Amino acid sequence: MPGVSLTLAPSGVAPMAAARDRALAWAVPAALFMLAIAIRSAAAGVVTFPTNEGSAAYVGVAQNLLEGRGLVSDAIWSYATPPLVLPKPAFELWMPMATFMVALPMGILGATFGAAQLGSVLLGAAIAPLTWLVAREATGRMTLPAGRRTAVAVSSGIIAAVIGPFVIAAAVPDSTTPFLILGTASGIVMARQLQRPGWLVGLGLGGLLGLAYLSRQEAAYLGVCFALLALVALRAAPVGGRWAFFGRTFLPTAIGGLAVVTPWLLRQLSTFGTLFPGQALENAYLARNEQIHAYLERPTLGSFLAQGPGTILGHQLDALLHDLVTVLVLPAMPIGLIGLLSLVALRRSASPREMTALRCLLVAGAITYLVTSLLFPVATLWGTFLHASGPLVVGLIVVACLGADAAVAAIGHRRAWQHGNAWLAPVAMLAIALPFAALQVGIVVAQAMSQQARVEAVATALALQPELMTATGAAAGPARQAVLISDRPIWLA
Repeated sequence: MPGVSLTLAPSGVAPMAAARDRALAWAVPAALFMLAIAIRSAAAGVVTFPTNEGSAAYVGVAQNLLEGRGLVSDAIWSYATPPLVLPKPAFELWMPMATFMVALPMGILGATFGAAQLGSVLLGAAIAPLTWLVAREATGRMTLPAGRRTAVAVSSGIIAAVIGPFVIAAAVPDSTTPFLILGTASGIVMARQLQRPGWLVGLGLGGLLGLAYLSRQEAAYLGVCFALLALVALRAAPVGGRWAFFGRTFLPTAIGGLAVVTPWLLRQLSTFGTLFPGQALENAYLARNEQIHAYLERPTLGSFLAQGPGTILGHQLDALLHDLVTVLVLPAMPIGLIGLLSLVALRRSASPREMTALRCLLVAGAITYLVTSLLFPVATLWGTFLHASGPLVVGLIVVACLGADAAVAAIGHRRAWQHGNAWLAPVAMLAIALPFAALQVGIVVAQAMSQQARVEAVATALALQPELMTATGAAAGPARQAVLISDRPIWLA
């Protein structure tokens, strides 16, 4: 036809291009996963002892489980929930997922701390491709050139692979890593369910929320986030189809969640006589953190109110500042600070405002921050928000990369750069994040060596006191074991 020019591609070019795109779609997250494994393995190799008693508790219960003793602990760290016996049923407050995470490799490789680290390393490495997925969806909602979208998504995954808090959480296995992975995955699936409600996705979301709850009780705030965002979506649905939307959104999610958590709740009921042990409520009444270990005088609502409104408000302000600076800004330097500033700058951008995984993570993280700071202002100083902040940090990583990309683009436009320099901002952030992460790992190594030497010295001294060892035989009667009272009960156990 006159005026029409046709270009014919050789046969097979289109299928080859599609195959190449599919290969790249798998290659990028796979490469990010392997990078994260390498970095976490290097950190785990130099951390040879749990630096917090939470980690020691999860590993200790896993050892008991593999010995056939069940989910029991050889230490009492809180007297809030009976039965006050040794060995004591585990997880009256903490949740079991971290123990399950480390028990599998320990069962294969031996009940050692190194084997426990392997489970945490492999699971924790998944945060790099998950963050890439969150960023890729976020950039897809924005009118960015393809090169900039790729740079933001890949750099988000790389930062998640190397950032200090995530690497340390994998090297010192506790509840932080499983909640980070399951909470982030819940945010991704939550966005899908809110965009296109369906039974299959809803059941998957419920299952993920249930598993996140078995990691940390703060998963309840993910549920609150889902309910709030679902109500927003419900208002936008046609009036005649709102009941159908409600059913497709909530019902499968509830069924999936109950299927996962009901067996655990029944275990709690049969073991402790209640679905929700009292330690969680007492944590809201703390006037100082040492009351967690109180025996005769437990914290109560009366003792909490006796502090007076000024002291209570002061604790809340301290908690808000602590959780902002000590948890979000300093450990994730510079990502936390850049992310918070970028969140303000991009508040009208499509990505944080639309129903994306990024929005779900940011809203859930804000709820977690406010609830833990205001309702548990004293307990959060010992890590309540710290161990539950991972999904929010993922959101801040993505927002930081988006904000830095926008800043570089604005500078390039003003100075008429010939090239976009899309990788300039990620390289600059990594140049700060990597040395800071190395410094953090070095500090953790020193703490681990110091704590290990201290505990080993105590154990050696105890071995020289026969009266503290297990007594058996006819003269001693039935086998018995001495009970030690210590300010480091879980480490010694």
